[in-house]
Amino acid sequence: MCESNVYICRGGQEELLMEKVDRIIPGDDATIFLESIFGERKVVKGKIREMELVHHRIILDEIKEPTTSRELENWLEPGTDHGHFHEGEEVVLKLHKGYNMHPAEEAEFSSLQAFVVNEGIAAEVEIKDHHGVKEINLDQESDGLVQVYVQENGAKKLFSKIVMEVGHHHHHGLEPAGLPLEIIPCNFSHARMGENYEVQVLEAGNPLKGAEVRVTYSSTLNHDYPHRLTANEEGKAKIFLSAKGNYLFSVSNADIISTFTLVKSF
Repeated sequence: MCESNVYICRGGQEELLMEKVDRIIPGDDATIFLESIFGERKVVKGKIREMELVHHRIILDEIKEPTTSRELENWLEPGTDHGHFHEGEEVVLKLHKGYNMHPAEEAEFSSLQAFVVNEGIAAEVEIKDHHGVKEINLDQESDGLVQVYVQENGAKKLFSKIVMEVGHHHHHGLEPAGLPLEIIPCNFSHARMGENYEVQVLEAGNPLKGAEVRVTYSSTLNHDYPHRLTANEEGKAKIFLSAKGNYLFSVSNADIISTFTLVKSF
């Protein structure tokens, strides 16, 4: 058998992190992806200190998260657990405010506007309160790849965008929605765990070289973003999808914070 138990050093003590690991993938952002023979998966911040393969032991050194400023941001999520809506189904989206996909208690919104973009045409839609949650309800005639974004004007402008597939087999390219700071998927396709996913950052429609792209996922237990990427000369950054659930990409520049929600079915 070639699997090993993985331990992590915390406070000078070794702690068992995962048993029977048979797949390890180091990331460019000091993360390590672990997968066991039982299908369990984890992503941790750390570096490999020692590998004792004869004794089936791998020891990691923990890398603590840096202390950073945590400005509130907005993000959109679908009101369903599956990764798309069927044709004729009611499309409900929920707007959240917080940080790292953790809603902030009693967060307040001001001056909100929502727009749906379909085939390059933007139309304003209503945002409603539903039991204390901000919701957007699209009509049942929506079809194809539908982009929805929300703008909030305050001390900083907050943009949140999501791409929803209504119906099936919509894999054509997406045009930018025209936001002053925007994250777009490079090639729309069904996002699957265990695969790479690439996005592009645009400022006023042009690639934003060197932008820091923060990436998190809905099931994270981290207090801060677990992934921080740097956009290349084309404004592109790539992430290995290692967790279930939706992912959130976030960028900030000057007085704007902009997010993009990647909807995953598993």
